[in-house]
Order: sequence, then structure tokens, then C-alpha cells
Amino acid sequence: MSGIPVLDLSLLNGTPEQQAAFRDELRRATHEVGFFSLVGHGVPAELIERAYAAARAFFALPESHKLAIENVKSPHFRGYTRMGGERTLGRVDIREQIDIGAERPAVPLGPDTPDYWVLQGPNLWPAALPELREVAEEWITRLDEVGTRLLRAWAEALGAPADTFDEAFATPSPYVKIVRYPGVEAEQPAQGVGAHKDLGVLTLLSVEEGKAGLQVEKDGEWIDVTPPPARSW
Repeated sequence: MSGIPVLDLSLLNGTPEQQAAFRDELRRATHEVGFFSLVGHGVPAELIERAYAAARAFFALPESHKLAIENVKSPHFRGYTRMGGERTLGRVDIREQIDIGAERPAVPLGPDTPDYWVLQGPNLWPAALPELREVAEEWITRLDEVGTRLLRAWAEALGAPADTFDEAFATPSPYVKIVRYPGVEAEQPAQGVGAHKDLGVLTLLSVEEGKAGLQVEKDGEWIDVTPPPARSW
């Protein structure tokens, strides 16, 4: 298998035949591969450029600024993870990242409160880079719209009404990871992050143009993912 399917979300703005074609492609991609590249999603190129610029600016901050919002200081698992601060499958991951969720008040925890509510709460933001919060919150809003369109199309692709998932995601819990993989020179291959499955129902992943390394597994074979050129988004 040489690649993964490429789906064009803008077909949902087209004729009934084009909309049906997209739903058919979505059903095949999710059933047969579980992963696809998405173009025509409508996220402005200007926002994508600002998001990457803010990410680069964050990782370029002095270490003291990043460690000031280290995730060990957040009861909600938000904030910065230093290089080598995580392991996957027992091996150290060569990456640093910041975790950002929906900006909401913490849920008061009592003896009858389900444990998962600890995940809701405020984020940790770098004081030296206020624009990160602005662009991250705009990113979450835009990607939430894309995710909602996909879920509604997915429901129809499965023969159900478009609003089948609406109630379950009336108050979604979006979660953003901004990750930097620097790469290393070593005799033995190092992992940016090891093989894993993401949490949640749907992951929308943006890869910086011209970067490689992302792979997905299908039937025991690892497939390289080459993102479509930015001009096709």
C-alpha cells in the first residue's frame, strides 16, 4: 500500500451526488484504513501559519519560561512536557510538547464525582507569549467545526441521521497537543513517539509541510504519511 486515502471535505458543499461520494469515501477510509488526509477543510491558511509561528516561538522560549508551566504543576494534566519527559512502550520519546484543553473552570471534586472530571480545568499559558492562547483558542474553535462536520457526515455514511452524535458531543472536550520532534543523530534509531492509539473519537493532525516521520499501521505494515501540499488544504 503506497499511501492513505485523501478526502475532500468541500464536497459536502457540492451537489447531492458529490456529498454522497464524500460519505462513501469517508466510510471506506475509516473502515478499511482508519486514517486519511483531509483537504478542502476550510481552515484559513493564515490561521495555520499563525499557529505554526506561535508553536515555533513557544519552543524557542528559554527553558525557564517553559518549565514555569510544566504539566506537573497542573492537576488537569495541562502545560509543558520537557524533552524526554515521556515514554512509550518503555522507550524515551524524543519530543517536547504543550497540552491545551478547553479553557473551563475546574469541576469541584467530591466523593461521588467521577474521576474523569479532573481532566477539566484551566490551562497553563506562557506569560512571555500571550499570542499562544489567542491562536490556540481560535484553532480549537475552527477544528471543532471541522470535527462536527465529519461526525455528521460519518453518521450519514453509516445510514443514520446526521444528528446521531450531536447529543453526545453537545459539550465536546477538545484537546490540543503542540509537539516538537527535533530528531537526533544516533547509531540506533530513536523514536519521536512510539506506536500508540490516540484517546477520543477523532484526531485531527496537522503536520508541518516538508516534514516526514508520521506513519500509520495497517495489517501489520507501517505506511508513511505524506501530507498533501498546503495549497490543496
